[in-house]
Amino acid sequence: MGREIYPAMSGGMRALRSLEVLSNNLANVNTTGFKRDTPVFKLHSPAAADNYGKNTAEARLAAAWSSLDSDATDFTQGSLKTTGNTMDFALNGEGFFALQNNDGEVFLSRDGGFGVDKEGYIASRSGHRVLGADNQPIKIPAGDPVVDDSGVIRVNGRAVGTLGVFDVADRSGLAKMGGNMWTNSAGDPLAPAGAQVRQFHLEGSNVEPIRALTELIAVTRYYEAFKNTLNTSNELDQQLNAQVGKIDR
Repeated sequence: MGREIYPAMSGGMRALRSLEVLSNNLANVNTTGFKRDTPVFKLHSPAAADNYGKNTAEARLAAAWSSLDSDATDFTQGSLKTTGNTMDFALNGEGFFALQNNDGEVFLSRDGGFGVDKEGYIASRSGHRVLGADNQPIKIPAGDPVVDDSGVIRVNGRAVGTLGVFDVADRSGLAKMGGNMWTNSAGDPLAPAGAQVRQFHLEGSNVEPIRALTELIAVTRYYEAFKNTLNTSNELDQQLNAQVGKIDR
């Protein structure tokens, strides 16, 4: 094949990765607190182009090659939905809940669908304990908790703790993991954030289903176009090889 395969292969790979991300976004359209992703690519020349001058047609053609750099997360606020459940909480504004596992590892989440574990600690559906503003798990007595916008928890009229709302200076260091959580892979210190806590609510996904579906259809056609280009290039190569074979004979 000729060097025209570089932009075709590169474009096809971009489209394929975009399809994977868009499909995952659509699959999580009803996931509490989910934030949609967008793939980010960077351009570079393949090693095969190094022997060409940078201003030659071959080099310019090869420079269309790109590779996946990262997935960028859109942290735009999702809509708040009333549930009527005492242990459902949503954040209105910037910030995350902090969840701690049994090994002391801390993760961030916008999913405030909590409960109370058998030892009386507020915990997520996955069993991670929710941290308070003092960075400690929150233990509450029996009774119906009432939580105000600042996260202060009262049971039977007595303040028993405050839901922690945290953020990091650079969110690019946050990496998605299972269970609708982020891990703070960059190790940025957690700082208090200013989001309001809304009891009896959950935050919906920020995926817009109609927009995501439209993008999925467009990228599918984009992928098919590059695939057809590769097929055409292959057919031309076969025809050329056949003609060369006739000349040799």
